Amino acid sequence: MKASITFLLFAFALSAIAARGTAEFSVLTENGDVTQITCGEYFSDQLPAPTYDPPEVLWHFTEPAGFQQKIATIGLSGSYVLTGGWYGGARMFQGYSGDGSVIWNYEPSGSWSSLATTTASAQDSDVFYAVQNWDDAKGARTAIYCFQGDSGTPVWSWDCSGIFDSGSCDGPGRAACSNDGTVLAVGGAMNGHLAVNFFCPDSAGPYATFEDSSLAYYPRQVRITADGSKCIFRCSATLYRVDTATGALEATYDLGSSTDCFGVSPDGSVVAYGFTAARIAVWDGADYQLEAAIGVPGYYGGAAAAAGDNSTVYFGFYKNNYTTNRIIRYDLNTSSTQWIYDYPVGSGGYQDVVEWMDCSSDGRWMVTASWGCETGGGAEVNVFDDLYHDEPVCSIDTPGSMFHADITDDGRYVSAAGKHVHANEMGSGSDVYMAEIDILGLSTETSPPSGLDIYPNPSAGSFSASYRVPDSGTVSLEVYDQSGRLVHRQNLTESGTAEVNADLPSGVYTCRISGQEGSESARLVVLGD
Repeated sequence: MKASITFLLFAFALSAIAARGTAEFSVLTENGDVTQITCGEYFSDQLPAPTYDPPEVLWHFTEPAGFQQKIATIGLSGSYVLTGGWYGGARMFQGYSGDGSVIWNYEPSGSWSSLATTTASAQDSDVFYAVQNWDDAKGARTAIYCFQGDSGTPVWSWDCSGIFDSGSCDGPGRAACSNDGTVLAVGGAMNGHLAVNFFCPDSAGPYATFEDSSLAYYPRQVRITADGSKCIFRCSATLYRVDTATGALEATYDLGSSTDCFGVSPDGSVVAYGFTAARIAVWDGADYQLEAAIGVPGYYGGAAAAAGDNSTVYFGFYKNNYTTNRIIRYDLNTSSTQWIYDYPVGSGGYQDVVEWMDCSSDGRWMVTASWGCETGGGAEVNVFDDLYHDEPVCSIDTPGSMFHADITDDGRYVSAAGKHVHANEMGSGSDVYMAEIDILGLSTETSPPSGLDIYPNPSAGSFSASYRVPDSGTVSLEVYDQSGRLVHRQNLTESGTAEVNADLPSGVYTCRISGQEGSESARLVVLGD
């Protein structure tokens, strides 16, 4: 299989987990332009194949007509899935232990039409939010609600009709909350100009607001950092970074063009974006600076995701004839593209677009949601394992188009939602999925060494490894980077604890103890000093 890899010219070598193929070298000029030269070949450096607990769809909710669920946010580490979309209220599902039955559904009281709902779910606590915008024959109305999982009765609600207008909020990217749910950011308009309001679980009404009276536009692609301290969003071709405690603007950044390809790392340090090129901006403490630009000829940017290591970045691009998609995995530490995956080519009159991407905190697992082609073109939901990416480890071929996908921090559970028929086809309906993706470890023989424990994890580069060595002999401790390259090795002869002074740069690594009878692996995240 041939593959095309692009990366910056100042990265002189490429370690890729992929088949042999050509490489396209790209130059980032001072003004951000990209030029390309095709040169050289690369070879795979693959780790042993993993042993997977077979991925499975835990449940599938479907209605062939009516409301369209376009958002499926996972809450409380996979315990719940809260959905929203067009012409329907917020719907709560049991997560990994559920069967696809709706626990509760919340819609405005009285008569209404044109109802749009967006949702946000806390990852680490029992806090959920819904934003609803509708018309009850008296003009546009907006209300914001806070819930706890099993109860469809709001903890609080704020009817902000006539004060704050969320606009049409039937898709993702209009609201987001912190991991613990203590901060909710909702984009919209106040007094006819751009505004973002910030809420907490304890009281109805915003505790802080950001406004820009010069813009008569709604914010798009609203993101919030994991700790809730910063809100990052775009309006047209400008990125905004706002302090959520005060609503004060910290910085703006020129994106070059309006784009829905927009991914932000958990601490806000890395922003991935782009339209005809994949671009990455990095926060330097005062402003965002362009760090990388990767040319993607013949494609348009659809979605992006950035991991917590502030190095692992994913892009989802769709072909300009809408027949296939391309996944690009870029590494900021090495300034290089690590791998590319091209979807099968489809056909027909209905276009394929990468609509949303999300990845686990360590960057190991990534999920994409796309519209799909009328005929062929691959599944609409795909989950990738960064270390073994030749094919998706889990795919869901849906009857219609997917608009949103979410993944838990550990990469184990995935949700997705979309329209029951294709996005370009007249009709409606909903499909919501909950899936489990689990990896047991690397392929091994029986009776491997065991008990590998890494700490601290995350570390600053050096760490301790505790382990048990079988009676049959010595084992080795090996550390691999995400390209599969061996970066450290030492022998272990007795069970106990080994100090590993490898001085590793920031990134995600695989630690493995290996012997004649097998091996055991553990994940290591290095954040640097």
